[in-house]
Amino acid sequence: MSSRVSRNSHAFTLLEVIIATMIIGMVAMTLYRFLSTNLTVIRYSTELTDERDALQSVIRLLETQLNDLPPTEKDALSGQPFKFQNLSNDELTWKCSAGAGLLTTAAAGEFQVTMTVQPVSAQSRETELGLRRRFIDPLAAIETTEPTRGAGTAAYNWVPLIRPMAAFEVRYFDRQINAWQDAWRDPQRRPDLVRVRLWKRADEPPIEAIVPIAAARMQP
Repeated sequence: MSSRVSRNSHAFTLLEVIIATMIIGMVAMTLYRFLSTNLTVIRYSTELTDERDALQSVIRLLETQLNDLPPTEKDALSGQPFKFQNLSNDELTWKCSAGAGLLTTAAAGEFQVTMTVQPVSAQSRETELGLRRRFIDPLAAIETTEPTRGAGTAAYNWVPLIRPMAAFEVRYFDRQINAWQDAWRDPQRRPDLVRVRLWKRADEPPIEAIVPIAAARMQP
């Protein structure tokens, strides 16, 4: 009789088992929420870093191209202001041959390369930043596997860079009037500075860069 009482004194009651199970479940849930929150923060931080790196790469591409502009060549740079969905989708156009600005290592002839934001497709309201590549010689054939948009002499190759992209704003500083302009139409001159703003999303602050144009210092 005494041995049976001794064995029962060491056993767990049903209530104790239920309480222990609840405690273990609460600890497991707390650990899950903690790990899930930290993984979400890490993923969000990584995505933000990747997006910022992509935007900075676009800025570096522009800096390289604008600083390679010849000082006297006609129509080497131009820019027009446009709007889409009440947001800036300005166009910045420069002359370019094969190389980083054309995003190709080999291409025949000269191109006009335009950086802008435009809809992903004719039916879409989502926009992306990219490059329009068009032969300066309208009789030249576009030999590329990139999809062609437009028709006839207005046809161009579209190279998407960042998607989505809400807005793209370009301003040009003209030292002759000491002011920023929203367009550049002087075929003979270069602006002293080009200011670029990129909005990945409309409700977020933009990435901004001001690029000095080396060719402008060589102008009379």
